[in-house]
Amino acid sequence: MAINPQTPEYASNLPWFMVNLSDGQLITGPTIPGDISDTKSINLTETQIPGLNYAPIQPAGNGNRKIGFTIQIIRRNGNIGNSALLQQFHSLRNQATGLRGIFGRQFNPNPKVLFSWGTGSVPLVYFVAKVDIVNKQYFVNQVGNPEYSEVSVELILDEIGTLYKAEVLWRKIASLSASAGNLVGTEAQGNKGRVY
Repeated sequence: MAINPQTPEYASNLPWFMVNLSDGQLITGPTIPGDISDTKSINLTETQIPGLNYAPIQPAGNGNRKIGFTIQIIRRNGNIGNSALLQQFHSLRNQATGLRGIFGRQFNPNPKVLFSWGTGSVPLVYFVAKVDIVNKQYFVNQVGNPEYSEVSVELILDEIGTLYKAEVLWRKIASLSASAGNLVGTEAQGNKGRVY
């Protein structure tokens, strides 16, 4: 049962992060998220017309961009284990009350987070859609607190805010830069016979 978290070296001490925007808590750690899925559905409608040999396609809009990943939360020293770290994730799956609203109010929104890691995007604001926690069986301390947990997170991009508009601008600039780089790289590599 060896734990093998990914802990590469970085130029900064903050390789990845999420900020809970409802209470300003920074969520980060030495282990990085695993494989990050980045999905966005493209919705097309096939219109069936009698007598045609094909169905004309009409654009029907697109779905939301969704980011999903699993992260290992490991803390094996002390009686508290990783319980304090897990509370940050527990707060993401409850209504956003902040520190002043601890005693509860009705109709609080769900939390949003500022997230940046492994997506090729600027830090963006996401709605928290899922936070599932699995506490590993053999990593529970003498007091009964977990020491090793896997947290699966799904985030849905907020495509209305200012940061998203900055992302759209960045995307245009980066894609033009990549297009120019591809032309130069293809020409240079064409003479060498290697792709990379």
